[in-house]
Amino acid sequence: MREKKLLKLYLKTKINILSTVSGSKPKSYYMTFFNEEFILYTSTDKRIGKVEEIKENPHAFVLLGYEEGLFDKNYVEIEGDLTLTEDQSLIEHLWSPYMNLIFDSKEDPNIIVLQLKLEIIRLRETKNDEAISINLN
Repeated sequence: MREKKLLKLYLKTKINILSTVSGSKPKSYYMTFFNEEFILYTSTDKRIGKVEEIKENPHAFVLLGYEEGLFDKNYVEIEGDLTLTEDQSLIEHLWSPYMNLIFDSKEDPNIIVLQLKLEIIRLRETKNDEAISINLN
């Protein structure tokens, strides 16, 4: 039952916080992710620092939730490794109108897709110290 709650929250959340490692320090970014079969996808500009961070260290942490309120909401933590791809069919699949604000077109050479293969998904409930974890390895 609680696993269903975790997956429901995971599937509905769009705006998330992506944390990477820059040198020896964490760095976080607001990102919009799309999920398919326990893989998260987002596009970004390859000229931005996070791309180099990912090349150096692919480990990532994503925080989902808190979109609707403050401290009384459940949230999801995700751990996994990021890969980078410039696959044009994937860029077209992920394209949305807001991307016109950032890129010239779907063919803009600065677009790169971040692909996060989920390793662990954890539901944190604000009224319960115990986390529900699903290990996907």
